Amino acid sequence: MSTMDTNFALDMEREERRAAGCPWRRYFARQFDFALYGLLWSLAAQWGLRLNIGGSYVMLKVLSTVVGAVLMVVIEPFLLHFWGTTPGKWLFGMEIRTPNGEKLAIRTGFYRTWQVFTGGMGWDLPIWSWYRLWKSYQASTAGELPWDIDNGCHIVVHERKTKWYRVLMFLFAWLLVLAAEFGISLYADLPRNTGRLTFAQYVDNCNNVLKYHELGWSMRSDGSLGQGWDSEGGIVTPEVTAETDADGYVTAVELHIDTDDVVNGTGTDVKEMLYYGYALPHEKKTMLAMTDEMLQNTENFTATLGSLTITQKVTFENCTVIGEGENRIYWPEEGKTGHYTMDLRIAEN
Repeated sequence: MSTMDTNFALDMEREERRAAGCPWRRYFARQFDFALYGLLWSLAAQWGLRLNIGGSYVMLKVLSTVVGAVLMVVIEPFLLHFWGTTPGKWLFGMEIRTPNGEKLAIRTGFYRTWQVFTGGMGWDLPIWSWYRLWKSYQASTAGELPWDIDNGCHIVVHERKTKWYRVLMFLFAWLLVLAAEFGISLYADLPRNTGRLTFAQYVDNCNNVLKYHELGWSMRSDGSLGQGWDSEGGIVTPEVTAETDADGYVTAVELHIDTDDVVNGTGTDVKEMLYYGYALPHEKKTMLAMTDEMLQNTENFTATLGSLTITQKVTFENCTVIGEGENRIYWPEEGKTGHYTMDLRIAEN
């Protein structure tokens, strides 16, 4: 036994220790740890694999839960073996040790973590997980928990009651995790090509954005739109063009809509594609640089984004305008043929 472990065993005799107990501290510690594993997956999925795990695909959400559980089962045994605790338990002043004060063997840590996930967290399945958490709470307040009994270990608590500064540490650490998650998503919103874009990079960006944001379109190698749909409900045929300079860099992109049908929303998903695929990467900015005027304006406007000028011109006739902002609808008047056009241009100054 190392000197550190020996001292720990001696200290245990003088400290308040409960074999199970502290259900709320254990619960919040577990949730914090699980959030950290989810953060690792978000980083790999969104930056490395370009998977929009925050999107609408149910399977990706299920995959995120599965991967988080796998990371917990794989990583936690090593934390318990080498550190004797986890980040969440450390925040609340808890450690896991054998009766003689030693850290857990990796195999023991694995079995314990697996039992926590299957028995304590109920495989993280809806409803069943709530039932298992409730049963775990009852077992914790009554005595030992199964995964501690079966693996010959217990929770060591350094304070009888939770210290106020530990609550502050936990809240601050949780805010850091949320901020990191937001930062990962914010960076992942943009494609990899940034700065001045060649035409090929521009097309690659647009297809990347269309796929990542689930916008439903695709862009051909010549810059025209392939088969897709307008998720905002308007039956439109958008036309997209790009201008390049003598060196092959894109200097301007345009979106043109000309239709006699009903138009719903601020334009089309293609407008969003141009913002995320060209404007923001060109200026190396995130979506925080976008204003409501750029995103939601359905009327004429001119705005500046770094070295780019964004101009939108809207005309319509024989149409009844219903709603405001992004919910605005241009509905053809009864007995008349309505007509709507929208031109959006994003160009270098």
